[in-house]
Amino acid sequence: MTLLYPRLLRHRAKLLAAEYKELSPLDLHNRWAIADESAVFVATGGTRVDRDKLQFLRDVVIDLAKESGFPEPPDARQKVSFDLSLAVALHKEMRIAPAEAAAGDVWAFFALIVLPDVAHWRYPKPPADRVVGSDLTRHAFGRMWWRAHLVYSPADSDPYAALHVLGEAAFDQIYARRAALGGSPHLIKSILRVWRRMDLRGMTEREILRDFLKRLLRLAPFVVFEAMDEAALDEELVEIAKETVIGALSAGGRMSLEEAGNRAQRVFGE
Repeated sequence: MTLLYPRLLRHRAKLLAAEYKELSPLDLHNRWAIADESAVFVATGGTRVDRDKLQFLRDVVIDLAKESGFPEPPDARQKVSFDLSLAVALHKEMRIAPAEAAAGDVWAFFALIVLPDVAHWRYPKPPADRVVGSDLTRHAFGRMWWRAHLVYSPADSDPYAALHVLGEAAFDQIYARRAALGGSPHLIKSILRVWRRMDLRGMTEREILRDFLKRLLRLAPFVVFEAMDEAALDEELVEIAKETVIGALSAGGRMSLEEAGNRAQRVFGE
């Protein structure tokens, strides 16, 4: 059974984002709530979440934040630890459908009503897109649910292990192109499996990934990725990755095509 969550009306979200922007987590610790008169539910598609569930979700996230130092400012390691734990917890506990999770107003309700103190702890004086939900690749909570959803492999001993394959900036490149790639978890998981095999020492991973995704997008109109089995899809993506590495290494005559090809083989341990 999937749950429907309150959606904070955009005008109200913008007002609260502006009002709260300069406030600290401690200032906001007494301003959270689990309901708001400007929040609405869509008419159909699931069961409306109840107040007890919203309270439970707040408690879970607060506990995770405290493990990373909340309300004291987190360091870089604590931010990463919190984000990864948050991704797993939200995906496990929310029971929200992807169509509902694609609504920025849902995440605005979380960041500005249920958990404003945690949102501002993770992103002090946040720009609007961290809390309003206008860009889910940037939202304090929405982006982490989607990271977990796109890597989730229920058959694996650790269904969320792939969260550790790419850093936030690299994963955001994939997420930002999810519509053009068909929004396919099947494809995303294959990308992560291939990336896990690659040894990119001495190369700029972000640039390699950007070019790899461009090549994949050019192929997308002609290939139904969902119709390919796991092994065939991985094999196809490995070849695209090798072409990407060869292109990067041979650009501007830095290496001959033969040298770049040999290096691309070594990237995959061949």
